[in-house]
Amino acid sequence: MPPPTRPRPKPKPSKSTATISTLATPKLKPAKGSASHEVTSVVLGSQLIPAWCPSSYPLKAIASDHDTHSPFSLSASTSPHPTSSERIYVCEHCFSYTPEASELLLHKPFCHLSGKPLGKLVYAHNGFSIYEVDGEEHPLFCQCLSLFAKLFLDTKSISYDVEPFLFYTLVEDVLPPATDGAGGKAQQQQEGGKRIVGFFSKEKMSWDGNILACILIFPPYQRRGLGKILISFSYVLARGEGKIGGPEKPLSDLGQKGYRSYWTSVLAAAILNRKSKKPITITDLSKETWVHQEDVVATLKGMGAIGRSAPDAAGEPGGWVISRSKVREFVAATGIKVGSGGIAMEGAMLDQ
Repeated sequence: MPPPTRPRPKPKPSKSTATISTLATPKLKPAKGSASHEVTSVVLGSQLIPAWCPSSYPLKAIASDHDTHSPFSLSASTSPHPTSSERIYVCEHCFSYTPEASELLLHKPFCHLSGKPLGKLVYAHNGFSIYEVDGEEHPLFCQCLSLFAKLFLDTKSISYDVEPFLFYTLVEDVLPPATDGAGGKAQQQQEGGKRIVGFFSKEKMSWDGNILACILIFPPYQRRGLGKILISFSYVLARGEGKIGGPEKPLSDLGQKGYRSYWTSVLAAAILNRKSKKPITITDLSKETWVHQEDVVATLKGMGAIGRSAPDAAGEPGGWVISRSKVREFVAATGIKVGSGGIAMEGAMLDQ
């Protein structure tokens, strides 16, 4: 996301205002020199999660973990600061926040987004869906989502000016647990439904050619390959716009790992499935996969499948030479899934 800009007044009421008014919403951006604070744990719905990065939440929104009225015990988490931490409570549907656990519990039954995710459905397949949320139409939701994400992203600066961005939330269908007994039906209705497990944002107009600004799979849902769904979908959007590009840099460590996995998979497929015996070029691969040439070169270097040809008569470096055999060796050694882009194209609903 872009660096923070000057403080803005509270956005005018929007379609999302009514859904998050029961808890706190972003006001003005913290002034320079204001009291510093640190959030070391966040309760998302009913899950206690250690924070990884400095918070951008207003100081008054933070609660001490010594609050005896809180039903969430920090000792159940893996926080490195079990005796000195501050906590915030966040609704898992609208991402409004509060320093009081009781306020979150009172809010949950009345959250208007608990039944249906906000935004326009643009992808649905195999239990996962993606919704497009316009930062201009729903500024409060997008601000709250950005504040939550900042707890886990050290390479991005929070922006309260979300209007220039589109947000794409990844939603998972949650199956109710098997029950028996008289109280089973009520428990099913409470625990079944949908939950947001991650998101990415992109600028509506990027002069740098970036197709993605910020990406995060929430910590409880990581290591399931869900990041590849979002990465793959960002390239589907870019292809629809006729834009070859890549993510805004620098990437977080997890973001770099996710993108390298995606690039490796789609580039290996493009090289190994190529029927023509003509030498393949960086330009060819970029046009075929919609991956920026810079990212193509970096990925192939990591695979040990690219090198320079001999210098010309003037001593200038030769062009890039891609080795199909080296790609094949890399795939065999690492066991990567060739061509595994992360999404099923039949699930995309971009023309609706």
